[in-house]
Amino acid sequence: MSKLKIVFENEDFLVVDKPAGLVVHEGSGHLGDTLVDLLAKHLPNSPLKSSRMGLVHRLDKDTTGLLLVAKTQVMYDYLKKLFKDRKIQKIYLALVEGRLKARKGIIDVPLKRDLVEKTKFVASVSGKTAKTEYEVIDYVGSRTYLKAIPYTGRTHQIRVHFSAIGHPLVGDTKYNRAPAATRLFLHSHQISFIDIAGHPHQFVSALPSDLKLFLEHERAQ
Repeated sequence: MSKLKIVFENEDFLVVDKPAGLVVHEGSGHLGDTLVDLLAKHLPNSPLKSSRMGLVHRLDKDTTGLLLVAKTQVMYDYLKKLFKDRKIQKIYLALVEGRLKARKGIIDVPLKRDLVEKTKFVASVSGKTAKTEYEVIDYVGSRTYLKAIPYTGRTHQIRVHFSAIGHPLVGDTKYNRAPAATRLFLHSHQISFIDIAGHPHQFVSALPSDLKLFLEHERAQ
């Protein structure tokens, strides 16, 4: 991956559409370009080099879709505050194992880091508050295709929440014991917020072609 897919850009911020397999920033054992590396090439004069090139949130390596990137310190601080105050709405598309009985619901389960496997998170009453709303789009065979709207931004939140209620994400090799039928089926589909000047923004990324094809194949079974 050598080029950013930019959905929108102005003097204050940009929105990128991250592909599967691209790591957002350096981590243990990672080799090759990260999203931060690509942003550094695109924004060589950014004042936010020490703040991961203005990234205000992240996606897991195999999660696709929209990410917000600030280009100025003022916008960086503003967007970070919006996230803290939960005034940025994110909508994800996901396919989970099993058929959820309720077509709409809220998963309100605290999360904390697993004490044994440090790269995993678990549901725990002693964890940090975490809340995810969902709405079923369709039932695909024995699985459920849905929209997930996280109120909080805990690491692996959507993945752990659905696993905790017995409906892990399809293709999730960390939280789903079933053999991976595809890559992780989780896509950052929509981001909405109001900018500093009071202008509303809404950005949308269509489901990637490989996940769309997988859905079509499953429906045809």
